[in-house]
This record gives sequence, C-alpha cells and structure tokens, in this order.
Amino acid sequence: MNKKAIIELIIYMLIAVIGIILLFTYKPKEIEIYIPSDFKVEAYGGDKHASLLIE
Repeated sequence: MNKKAIIELIIYMLIAVIGIILLFTYKPKEIEIYIPSDFKVEAYGGDKHASLLIE
C-alpha cells in the first residue's frame, strides 16, 4: 500500500471510532408525553378486512 492510501485508511478509522463513541454517549432529552383521558384507540383494517385474489 502506498502512503496516501494508509493515511486515508487512518482517517476513515478515526471517523468510525468517533462515530461509535458518540453513538454510545448520546443521551436524548426526556420528553413527557401528555395523553388526554378521553383518548381512544380504534383499529381499522387488519386480517378480517384483508382479501386475496385467488384465480
């Protein structure tokens, strides 16, 4: 390998190591989610509404 390729490889390795360190040290802010008491979840669709065209 020539000198230019080795330097480029070292730069890519440094970027990868910095990215992995940042990935494991990132702590997102905690957000409180407010859901109203009259909130209802209704599911439409699903298996009973699925249809297959069989010839």
